[in-house]
Amino acid sequence: MAPPTSGHVRGALATSTTAVLALVGGWTWAAMEQPDGYDAVRESISALAASETPHRWIMTLALVLTGVAHVGSAVLLQGMRRPGRLILGAAGLATVAVALVPLPSRSDGSALHTAVAALSFVLLALWPWFAAHADATPLLRPPVARSASVVLLVLVATLPLGTRAGMPFGAHERIVAALLALWPLATAVAAWWAFGHRVGGKRARRVLTVAVLTLGCAAGGVAATRLAPATAQTTHYSAQVQLSMDPRDSTRLVARTLFGDIDVGFTGLAPGIEATPQVKASIADLLSRPGISVSSLQPGPLELNAAIVKAARDVGLRFALGALVVAGMWLLVRALVKQRRPGGWALAGAASAWLVACAATGLGVWQTYQPERQHEFTSTGVLGTVQRNQSLLSDVEARTAQVSPYLRNLIALSASLQDKYSPTELAQPTALRVLLVSDLHAGNQYSLMRTIIEEEDIDLVVDTGDLVNFGTVTEGEASAMFAGIASVPVPYLFVRGNHDATSATDRALLDRMATLPNVVLLQPDDETYTVVETGGIRIGGFNDPRWFGDDGKRSKDKQQPAKKAFIAAFEDQDPLDLLASHEPWAVQDVPKADVVVNGHMHTPDLEGNRIQAGTFTGGGPLTHFVGEEDGEELIGQPSAFDVLTFGESCRLTSVTRYRFRNVIEGRPAYDDVSLLNGSRIDTTTDPERTCERPEPGTGPLGSLTLTPVPAKATASE
Repeated sequence: MAPPTSGHVRGALATSTTAVLALVGGWTWAAMEQPDGYDAVRESISALAASETPHRWIMTLALVLTGVAHVGSAVLLQGMRRPGRLILGAAGLATVAVALVPLPSRSDGSALHTAVAALSFVLLALWPWFAAHADATPLLRPPVARSASVVLLVLVATLPLGTRAGMPFGAHERIVAALLALWPLATAVAAWWAFGHRVGGKRARRVLTVAVLTLGCAAGGVAATRLAPATAQTTHYSAQVQLSMDPRDSTRLVARTLFGDIDVGFTGLAPGIEATPQVKASIADLLSRPGISVSSLQPGPLELNAAIVKAARDVGLRFALGALVVAGMWLLVRALVKQRRPGGWALAGAASAWLVACAATGLGVWQTYQPERQHEFTSTGVLGTVQRNQSLLSDVEARTAQVSPYLRNLIALSASLQDKYSPTELAQPTALRVLLVSDLHAGNQYSLMRTIIEEEDIDLVVDTGDLVNFGTVTEGEASAMFAGIASVPVPYLFVRGNHDATSATDRALLDRMATLPNVVLLQPDDETYTVVETGGIRIGGFNDPRWFGDDGKRSKDKQQPAKKAFIAAFEDQDPLDLLASHEPWAVQDVPKADVVVNGHMHTPDLEGNRIQAGTFTGGGPLTHFVGEEDGEELIGQPSAFDVLTFGESCRLTSVTRYRFRNVIEGRPAYDDVSLLNGSRIDTTTDPERTCERPEPGTGPLGSLTLTPVPAKATASE
């Protein structure tokens, strides 16, 4: 084996350093460029390079640079056996391939991408084993290199296991990826050291070693809090608490909630603290009470103090364990390199580094996060707005009634323009008029809905889900949603959204909806679908299998079992004229459905035969609680609804789309009204079919005919 040269040593040090800087720097920079809502703790590295991710080029370039640097290290690291060199080079190429086969989006999975990423990780863990050589530099000798391979392989194996155990995947993956990238750098540093490069005398090197180990223990402690966040509980909130690894977050406590964000700055020297609160459904009772105030939303002093003490203790314990693991790993590597048990100074150095890291961090946190050291407080959302507008949650129904005259005039103007400028094919006799709404999110705006039904001569309503926010009947009762639905003078067809349940098996909201005389559940249970027929038009749909509080990932994948079950059940049925579900991925490419509709995205859209409804209430009253620097009290998403008209040919003839803002504030502002020719959407033709508007029937369901369709047993059943 040829001895290493100085050029090879310096080159290997440069390439391995580049790999670490490109990978860690890439995901840090890319995360900084993401819009609000990106969560590095839970979302994968690959999500930053997904096809639909903003500024995806940053992480894509970082992955390519990292892979190329690994190939360079494979060429320049001396003392390696050829199999190890080839495996490290292949790991670099696999890392480049990860960038070349990106995920479709941050929330969608890809079997090919997952396979390539897994191959990259496994190869990076395996190369030290096959590179080991008895005459090589210290970290490439068999006892060290093969032990490192075993540890790295175990870490890679913990990724799928950790996900099943509820560990935050983003933080977990970043820690494993960083360690995989650091081992080639550590090997290069050991080679550089063995080549004769020394730093000072023996005592200076020991001091430097303890200092570096102290930093390593601190990093390991922070990483442990991110892998297993502590949990704090109060009556209406629970929160996961962890330390931040970003130096820019030092001396800041950041909490993000559905009701707004809190960012508190302190003076001192300590790592930042991140809290991720979850609102419990019990808060719906509180929101329904008159005279709600900020103090009503906050936990009491004793309750808050108990939660803080427990969270601080749990975070400290996790930090100490993480730091201890780093110190122990250093002792193990040193023993393998020296091929003898650690001596007294090594044990003392590891203990000192662990103690200093724990004591310094604990003291810094204790001294920094004190009330008297607070110098900045920023809050957004309901935490500041409700106090100034206490009636907003209790009089949404009254405020929407104020908007009805405006909306009535807008609809009348729209109808006049349509009559004057619509194509002649849109003027055929009407068989059915459907009001399409979605994503009410506990916004009781049924007085508006009644106005629309009256002015637009609506025959029935189709609601594609997310009736409430927290998935509970209690919230619906508190906001009078069920009473509002019962007041609607036409049949109300409903499919459940991902905010309409608290677990995969929760049926409470569906059961409550079933008690309303004018409601038809298009999927009343897992065994049955309901086909609604009126005037010859056939309508069906199925529920969202997700629920409030799930991990929010892989939405497209999670829709597939429900979608396949629906397709199987309707395989032998007549085609549907209208199919409804909550999420866009559920209704895409469903056969035997002429027109499909969905909500979920809060923005109107049109793709082929798929009509995506916007949010009828602007996302619900709570989304309007966003403070504005320009002095405007409240803002909200645009409110939107669609009117679908089916003609006597049984085809969709037109879609009228309405969008307007500031309904909750009682200050509506016109956005736009558009008329779409239904022939662009519904391209089916069946000259033998004719439909006609039915005569008004008696009872809350009028002239509807309901036909149950049983679900088919799957192979797994």
